[in-house]
Amino acid sequence: MNIKPHVFEAIRLFSGRNLLFVILAASLLFGGCSSVNDNTAKTLEKQIELQQVRHELTTEPVISEKKTAPELEQMGDTYFRKGDINRAYLYYLKGLNVEPNRISLLQKQGRLLIKKKKYAEAELVYARLTPLAGDDPQTLTGHSMAYFGQGRFEEAEQGFLAALAKKEDDWQAHEYLGLIHSQKQEYDQAIVQFKTALAYKPKDLSITNNLAVTCYLNGDFAEATRLLENLAARTKDRKIYNNLALAHFQLGHYDIALEYFKKGSDNEAAAYNNMGQEYLFAKKFEKAIEAFDKAIALNPKYYTAAQKNMDQAKRQLASVLAKAEE
Repeated sequence: MNIKPHVFEAIRLFSGRNLLFVILAASLLFGGCSSVNDNTAKTLEKQIELQQVRHELTTEPVISEKKTAPELEQMGDTYFRKGDINRAYLYYLKGLNVEPNRISLLQKQGRLLIKKKKYAEAELVYARLTPLAGDDPQTLTGHSMAYFGQGRFEEAEQGFLAALAKKEDDWQAHEYLGLIHSQKQEYDQAIVQFKTALAYKPKDLSITNNLAVTCYLNGDFAEATRLLENLAARTKDRKIYNNLALAHFQLGHYDIALEYFKKGSDNEAAAYNNMGQEYLFAKKFEKAIEAFDKAIALNPKYYTAAQKNMDQAKRQLASVLAKAEE
């Protein structure tokens, strides 16, 4: 069962912020809602999930004979392969009711909780599983993923290293170690880990994207561009197009960057607004003003945001010119 780690998304937020990692802090970086709204959303999410489970319980076909734990696990695996993780989880729980210490079922319960981003609950499962499975590398990796999800990076790192000591081809441990090193801005070490993970999973999109973004953050824009262009040929994900636009921008390929921003944006005005922000960040104020003016002309709804950015560009340009005259 392969559970994907968090991946880096856009290299820079299109709101004037600096470089960002989208590992665990995505909700904080992209958020902006109050804690009241967050609590309301979490409560609503729990209610929906509870309703789904109740629906599954009431709509399950009646099983005439008593199923064994392996049979219930197999049924859960079937639903998992179909992408129905809620029903898969339900059958794994049923199997654990029959055989509470079945290691394979506890493994799958823990991984599904991680997939659901219920990291604290997953940690409890692995705390129960560890005395049963010992230093099994799959258990060590799963437990470390639960730590990682809670931001406990030091514990996660030690766990992943222990897993690799037992099973050096554990690609997930390598990828997560790459994420941990990136979080610590240890980009060279992160790149080594991502490349190792990619050697075991050469077609994996998230590993390739994480490697590309880390190369970007490490200043290797040419390699980031190469990797992202490879991704763009395999997926139509807008995040990839936007990252590719940023990489080309850093190489001075402004026309190409604009074209990729267009592919990664809802409309052309948004693309010009993004270009304006990149010019502004690069202190190319005249180009920034032109781009923001184009965004406003194409779509008046960008007037407020683009006008604010354009005013900032004009102020900074005026400051630069004033200093030049002194």
